[in-house]
Order: sequence, then structure tokens, then C-alpha cells
Amino acid sequence: MQYDVVEVAVAARPVAGVRAVVARGRVGQEFGRYLDQVYAAGRAGAVALDGQNIFIYRSATADQLTVDFCVGVTAPFVATGAVVPLETPAGIAAMTTHQGDYRGLGDANAAILAWCRVQGRVRAGPSWEVYGHWQPDAAQLRTDVYYLLQPAGASATGT
Repeated sequence: MQYDVVEVAVAARPVAGVRAVVARGRVGQEFGRYLDQVYAAGRAGAVALDGQNIFIYRSATADQLTVDFCVGVTAPFVATGAVVPLETPAGIAAMTTHQGDYRGLGDANAAILAWCRVQGRVRAGPSWEVYGHWQPDAAQLRTDVYYLLQPAGASATGT
């Protein structure tokens, strides 16, 4: 798949989420139990959800990822259990859209990383994926992938 990577200004978006530490390569197997908690809070009336899933990758080690498994919200809310109010990152981001099966998301991420190298752009920490609403036909699945960037001209040390 060909990926067009663009630089975009993004505003913080309020979400309801559960933060988890997940082994690398296990997000696809683990996300359900965390999103289930968010959707349960929505069904209980504790939070007004818009139904759009968003995964925010906050940090990583060689073996683990810290991920906020989130759903967009339509109104402010108070934390309920492990479900807390969070926001997507804000600022300038590199972004691309992946169309199709989620197993191909690694290619979208690789395209952004390659774009950053070619453009001399430095990542500023978090990345996130905004999932379109579920479609039974995997070819119709849409996921927007974002990587927060340091200001243009910043070096890898942040200067």
C-alpha cells in the first residue's frame, strides 16, 4: 500500500481511557479487555462516548509499550475506576491513513518513520491511532496514524 504522509496541526481531543503496559506485539490481543472497561462505563452512564476508538502510545521499551486504550467522549466526566479523562496529544504531527486490515498498520507506522528521516523531522514522544468505525469488510477499515513532532529544525537532543 502507498502511504501519503503529511504534516498536520492537531488539537487535543478529549477521550476516556485506560492506561496499560502491554508486551510488544500483544496490543491486538490485549486491547479488548481495556476498551471493554471504557464501554462498560459508557453503558453505566458514567461517560458519554462517541464510539471512536483511539490508542495512544505514550512510551516504549524494548519489551513493553505504555498504551492508553481510549474512546472519544462528547462531554467532560469524572474518573470511574480505571477509566480516566485523557486527551490525545496536541501540536504538529506527521500523519498518514491506513486503509484495510489492521495487520498492515506496521507499514503505515514505517512510512511515517521513513518520512521523518527523509524530512529531517524528529519525533516528540507519543504516537496514536484513530480507528474508523468498524466495517465487516476489512478492506473498508480506516485508521489514521499520527506521530507528534518536535518543532522544525529541532535535533534529536531537543535543541
